[in-house]
Amino acid sequence: MSPRRRATTDTALFEALPGGGVHLRHPQWADYEPWAELRLSSRDHLQPWEPRWNNDHLTRGAYRTRLSRFKKMVSSDEGYPFHVFRASDNVMVGACNLTTVQRKVKQSCALGYWIAERHARQGYGRASVRAACRFAFETLALHRVEAAVGLGNQASRQLLETVGFAHEGIGRGYLKIDGVWRDHDLFARLSTDG
Repeated sequence: MSPRRRATTDTALFEALPGGGVHLRHPQWADYEPWAELRLSSRDHLQPWEPRWNNDHLTRGAYRTRLSRFKKMVSSDEGYPFHVFRASDNVMVGACNLTTVQRKVKQSCALGYWIAERHARQGYGRASVRAACRFAFETLALHRVEAAVGLGNQASRQLLETVGFAHEGIGRGYLKIDGVWRDHDLFARLSTDG
């Protein structure tokens, strides 16, 4: 029997912050409008760090397809996407995803997250990463969470180091960001890191 506990599309996480907190839950159809508005209003803020957006990136059809893919990812234990909400008023502030789950000898996953520009630098990213790591280690029984950060992204680098990730080197041409293969700083946090 697998050591992981069953995670479902009903999974929700909470992380306290000074003055409030965040909760994370899997995306739902009702999230489309706030998600699309956040992404559109933060496009210039996010674009330097993300893959190039398709022309239909913010459409309802693309979101519906994304939800279907997310449901399959969770049911097959391949990934766990979360939208991030401010706990005090349930306003969406971003997303935090665990993807590329690997079992057997590796027991790892990849972490990705984004916080909308108007909610940046308020602790929501840090809180969501903490909650996602707790979920990876305690619920999924994984040993390692990995993250890749664009070389110029000092805010993400600082966030990861603050929550216990260790820098492990540089991956050359590691991810294709905004249409260009770019080097990335590689970070990891282990279940044994405390």
